[in-house]
Amino acid sequence: MKKSIALISLLAVLMIAFSGCVDNNNPAVNETGPDAPGSGANTEEGAAAMSELENLPAGFEYLASLPLSADEIRKDYKAENVSGILGGSEGMYKYSDGSDFYVDVIECESSSAADDLIFAYKSSFKPLNVGSRFVEESFNGHFAVKITEYATIGGDDVPRYSYIWKHENYIFVVFGNSDDSSTVKELAEATGY
Repeated sequence: MKKSIALISLLAVLMIAFSGCVDNNNPAVNETGPDAPGSGANTEEGAAAMSELENLPAGFEYLASLPLSADEIRKDYKAENVSGILGGSEGMYKYSDGSDFYVDVIECESSSAADDLIFAYKSSFKPLNVGSRFVEESFNGHFAVKITEYATIGGDDVPRYSYIWKHENYIFVVFGNSDDSSTVKELAEATGY
């Protein structure tokens, strides 16, 4: 009888100690320092802060940011089989000509998970009949891929542009409903990443 009470007590103590050591809300981050992703913030706060740009180019107005779940990201970015997506945020902007723009910031568990998501997303596009769908461009000290798509508006095919790149374990995607790629790039540069 004494052994079973001692065993139950030991199990209870272990369960209490173990429950204090496990926390699924804050993923481990190997980098340290003030610029490390996730430092001092949980996933939503980190991505939300990055999707709300402080120094907006002339003509842009910040409207709001919405959280993005891992499931929404997998669906929107055609990455159903990609693991390691933690969540993200979508910053919404209005340009002076009435165009809508978005800054999606996606946090992944690792840099390699971010690479996997970008690869899956780019693989979901069919090649263009004329020209290159993907063009590598440089800004803010790194390379990003400009993606060209076409939307049919009033019977005409109108180009739409987006930029995608990663910074450590974060992915940035900037896009809008403008046919002016320089305006999209201007907002992408304003991220500072």
